[in-house]
Amino acid sequence: MRTTATTDRRRPRYAVFALPTALALTIAVPVAYGQFAGADPAAERPAGQAAEQPAEQPAPAPAPQEAAGRPVTPAGGDATAGQAPAGPRGADRPDPAGPPQPGGPRNGGGDDALSSGLSSVLGSSSPLNYLEEGEVPKRTPIKTDYPTIEGLPEGVSVVRQEWLSSHRLALFINSQAMPGEPIQVQLLLARDWYSNPTQKFPSVWMLDGMRATDEESGWTLHTNIEQFYADKNVNVVLPVGGTASFYTDWNEPDNGRHYMWESFLLNELPAVLANGYRANGQRAIEGLSMGGTAAINLAEHRPDMFNFVGSFSGYLDTTSSGMFMAIDRALNEEHFHAAKMWGPEGTQRWIDNDPKLGIEALNGKTVYVSAGNGRDDYGQDGSVAEAPANEAGKGLEIIARMTSETFAKRAEKVPGVNLVTKFRPSGVHAWPYWQFEMAQAWPYVADSLGLAEDDRGSNCSPIGAIGELTASGAWGQCVNNEYDVPGGKAQDFRGGQAFWSPGTGAHVLIGRIGARYNEIGGPGSFLGFPTTNELTTPDGRGRFVHFEHGSIYWSPDTGAWEIPADMFGAWGDTGYEKGALGYPVAEPRQLNGSWIQQYQGGYVIRTPQEEVFWSRGLIARKYGEMKASASPLGAPTSNEIVIEGGALQNFEHGHLYWSQMTEAHAVPDGAIFDHWATTGYEKGPLGWPTADQETIPAGGVVQRFEHGTISQINGQIVEERS
Repeated sequence: MRTTATTDRRRPRYAVFALPTALALTIAVPVAYGQFAGADPAAERPAGQAAEQPAEQPAPAPAPQEAAGRPVTPAGGDATAGQAPAGPRGADRPDPAGPPQPGGPRNGGGDDALSSGLSSVLGSSSPLNYLEEGEVPKRTPIKTDYPTIEGLPEGVSVVRQEWLSSHRLALFINSQAMPGEPIQVQLLLARDWYSNPTQKFPSVWMLDGMRATDEESGWTLHTNIEQFYADKNVNVVLPVGGTASFYTDWNEPDNGRHYMWESFLLNELPAVLANGYRANGQRAIEGLSMGGTAAINLAEHRPDMFNFVGSFSGYLDTTSSGMFMAIDRALNEEHFHAAKMWGPEGTQRWIDNDPKLGIEALNGKTVYVSAGNGRDDYGQDGSVAEAPANEAGKGLEIIARMTSETFAKRAEKVPGVNLVTKFRPSGVHAWPYWQFEMAQAWPYVADSLGLAEDDRGSNCSPIGAIGELTASGAWGQCVNNEYDVPGGKAQDFRGGQAFWSPGTGAHVLIGRIGARYNEIGGPGSFLGFPTTNELTTPDGRGRFVHFEHGSIYWSPDTGAWEIPADMFGAWGDTGYEKGALGYPVAEPRQLNGSWIQQYQGGYVIRTPQEEVFWSRGLIARKYGEMKASASPLGAPTSNEIVIEGGALQNFEHGHLYWSQMTEAHAVPDGAIFDHWATTGYEKGPLGWPTADQETIPAGGVVQRFEHGTISQINGQIVEERS
């Protein structure tokens, strides 16, 4: 007799069912390898895309030339060459040696704070790529958001969401059931996520195997799942982590963690997806190996939640003779113990988590069960294998086949279960076979979710100007037909997104720049439509795209950020990315009536009077430390001005002075500044300011200089020279 699953749990951290080879072969003795050996290999193979090189990965380049579509750098405009625009008291000057990163105020979420930007961002990569097996790469998000999602269970919240591409994001979720570190769940967003912003979508949950990692799902690491689902109108849900967990609630903590995956997945995650990510409540769940076992168990425990359940090489009999030992040995390899998962062998929770004993709960569901037979078909016609199989991979698949057949024989006798079995005449325990099964299962998934024909995949043709631009196939196949956007048309491709308007023609955006454009609203944003495709920056390190009213610049160190046209002009005066300011590191932000954008070496500021100025180096750092335009100085009224021995910058309510000996200090407008002016400013006997203006305890203010002080006490100016 099966009982209701428990709902208690915690969070893991490491992750295909990996039994020692000898044990796998011992358990598999009842089935001879030769039993299926004479059969033909599987005739079908899944569709896949050839890999391409990343689209925004900086490549070695010849001597830089000005890229098409960008104004030529003005003479003397490159600040690194020692030139700066002259001001009312200006003269040419060399840059301060090695201007440091400006120390602007950190992001506090409001107008009184500036973003410090992303310090390290991966190069953009074409979505035609998918990763081979190997170490998990470190991904840096395009952008990180901190959403507030209402209506979640108590103790559940989304700490942050990291955009990894325009259609892929990583959620980090606080769980009541599994407290501690936030649980990562990645999403592959539906094809029409942007073209139909009010539509809700079905979800396809994909569970990982025994060696699931905390960094990324094996599905995205080792298969073409991103490309396969790119033209399909479902959200793909990828729980990350859960090494050796069977995605279940464990009876006891083990190996430093208390897994409560089932409670998280069934009781907490659905509300996050429904309230924050446009899930419509229709779900399919699939898994491989350990994840196949878990998918069946979860669907049996909560049959109301899933329309479809799929097991690829899953272990669908957990209580027959030898299975406790097999599972325990597999868990031991990851330093876990089966008795701490479901208790001692033969106890109630083992019965409750044996897929073959809960089939009646799957009434009305489509149940897809597949497994190979352990025969290595590498190198044979029709094989999907990419390398010869090892002995463990053969033995593990034999166990999966045995237990899956046991499950299927029982399921065939249960009324109302729509059982689909795909027992292959070859195949081992490896990712290429699971990628194949993912594609083979899709028509059944689509049927169970009630998807319209158009939502099941691309049935599209590029036409007009977009068709002409993309005819070469450089951006892959289309995933939808042309659709309306404000002022023009757009169309999505596997390798990018095309935009057209009557005034700009057709252009394709890719990678990080394309993702950022979508994040800020695409053609409906202040940028308007693109006027170029992606181009390489003259320094050879970055990429950029021009738009009707601005540009987006990307580099691997700073990410992709939009620049309004007027602020772009001021940045250009400093030499663009080759100048003292370098690349942008954050979006423009409104601050006390001004708009301010941070760069690697300073700021560009648009004042309330619609004038635009730049600030760089140590003056910029000082201005940032004072909270920039929210400081007592207000907005700038000049660029940095070079003067003999140093530099200054003028602001609405004061000035910043810098010299190599004294560094940067503020001198507010007022009686002290006026008196200093009468002495000849920094050329006079007092010299440069050495500190900011300070309050005198007895009342008044004082400004210290190299050779004296100026104080204002009871309205009187007092000068003292040293």
